[in-house]
Amino acid sequence: MARTRLLGRWRAARPEGHNEAWHETVRAAVSEGKSIGRARVVRQPLTEYQRYQLDWGIPGNVEAGEDIRILDLTEVELDLPAHDFWLFDDSQVVDLNFNPDGTLLNVDRRENPDLEMYQRWQRAALEHAVPFGEYART
Repeated sequence: MARTRLLGRWRAARPEGHNEAWHETVRAAVSEGKSIGRARVVRQPLTEYQRYQLDWGIPGNVEAGEDIRILDLTEVELDLPAHDFWLFDDSQVVDLNFNPDGTLLNVDRRENPDLEMYQRWQRAALEHAVPFGEYART
């Protein structure tokens, strides 16, 4: 439901106050010397939700201090899982599952994950990803 509203606002070009709570969280973390970053995996053609993220979601997050890199796997094959995941402090893993349209279906916190595997995937993704600003210029 919230995703539908976000896409509706994006389609109507009404960005006011978009994602402000997350931006405050990022600013606070960065001011405490912490870092927040991710590699966003995409494939062409982009879904409508991915276009929304690249237009509205990611630029504001980067401006707030989040290090977001884009990994376009359209023409690249890497040994990465088919799903997205979050790795917190190299010790906690959350798998993200998406609907076919690119919207988030659910998150699954992993109990006793293979941390070395997730860390290897993270390194591979970051090694091949480009900063959002560089991707946006292409």
